[in-house]
Amino acid sequence: MARGRKLFAGGFLQVAIGLLATPPATAVNDSLNGFDLGSALLPREEILAGGPSRDGIESVDEPEFVAVEEARWVAVRNPVLGVAVGEEAHVYPVHLLEPHQIVNDEVGGVTVVVTYDPLAAVPRAYRREVDGRTLTFGVSGLVYNSNFLLYDRETESLWLQFTGEAIAGPAAGKKLARVPIRQELLGTWLSRHPLSRVMSRPRPQRIDYRYSRYTRYMTQDKVIFPVKARDDRFHAKELVLGVVVGGRPRAYLGSLVTKAGGQVEDEFGGKKIEFSYSTDDGIFSYEVADGVEFTEAYWFAWKAFHPDTEVWNEPGDSSGPD
Repeated sequence: MARGRKLFAGGFLQVAIGLLATPPATAVNDSLNGFDLGSALLPREEILAGGPSRDGIESVDEPEFVAVEEARWVAVRNPVLGVAVGEEAHVYPVHLLEPHQIVNDEVGGVTVVVTYDPLAAVPRAYRREVDGRTLTFGVSGLVYNSNFLLYDRETESLWLQFTGEAIAGPAAGKKLARVPIRQELLGTWLSRHPLSRVMSRPRPQRIDYRYSRYTRYMTQDKVIFPVKARDDRFHAKELVLGVVVGGRPRAYLGSLVTKAGGQVEDEFGGKKIEFSYSTDDGIFSYEVADGVEFTEAYWFAWKAFHPDTEVWNEPGDSSGPD
């Protein structure tokens, strides 16, 4: 089911903390938050104002990193995002990234944008270089399928956080190259990348990073914004490990994995998939073969972007691995 976010010191946040909820604007016109949507590749009426203005949620454009021993704001059992390129590895504590959603960074000589969508619970990392040009990204304040849209400051194009596709502006039709990213406990990440450096709290510190504004939202069985596809058999915020092999999607839901003993060995599209799920931490630990695209997300978000998804071990399904 939905994951409870922990304090960096290890205690649970209280569900009573309020959700960030500014009523969405739904008026249809050719611009929104200053972005020209007249030639958008998606239906204009499905691109909505999420509440914040453009850059109302501030991206981290000059991240600073320290050695693990110096990072007192994160504990070994806190969820983090990890990116490794070559010999260099960076750690982004989820409780720091959540209120910013975007970090423009460079890892192992590769310019990357690391993103986390607290509405969809989706972590993503992409290369920032497009057609030989390095882009810097900000939060547009717009959403599609209840997933936030990035924009690049160089062309003011809008990009889907879930897919990395540009859907409006001069870059429309282009797609960012994905960079592998993992969401797991800090201790688990460090077991593979012990020399990782950890992102510091952004300065100046205007945010109390000890508390999540989305704690209530994580447990609610509802979605704030319209989505293209719904499946109410499962809680909207059920955590999912979604995989795509050869264009075919399959969802592994946390509750079904738990019922099966917490560990899964499966074969999908000829690819071997092994993982476990911790209900205490709300974290998937996995090993996947080359050629398998994987995504961590809330159930509603995975379904919205993969309406034809299969569900592993769903009730009444007696089929074996394939």
